[in-house]
Amino acid sequence: MIERSFDAARINALVNDPTIRPYIGGDITQPLDLTGAVVDRNVFLLGEHGGFAVTWCAPGIYEVHTFILPGGRGLWAIRAARKGFAIMRDEYGAERIWTRVEETQANVRAFTLAVGFKPVGAMPFDLGAGNKMYQLYEWRA
Repeated sequence: MIERSFDAARINALVNDPTIRPYIGGDITQPLDLTGAVVDRNVFLLGEHGGFAVTWCAPGIYEVHTFILPGGRGLWAIRAARKGFAIMRDEYGAERIWTRVEETQANVRAFTLAVGFKPVGAMPFDLGAGNKMYQLYEWRA
């Protein structure tokens, strides 16, 4: 369903897809280039409909970013996320995975809860498009 990928071209194509790019932060008028992030310490899990960028924060702790095409939103994405947690725990020693969701994205918050994240607070962040409030969530192994 999903597996680790080092294919920066495919990752960049996905995150810059017009159905994904406006929702993943920064200046949405500019394309993202994640080539430099595709390194051993970070784990990109990809499948048919997109995937997850799981970025190393500290030993056992990762931040996850989701990029799923419309055809994979819903059940496929939920299954892929749960599979991703298992991969991260079993193969990379993840003990905790956290994420942030912009307050205005109710659908993403619902997905986050559906896959097993728990709310842990809120904080403002500037990801390149000005300061916005984000809800914080974590998953623990």
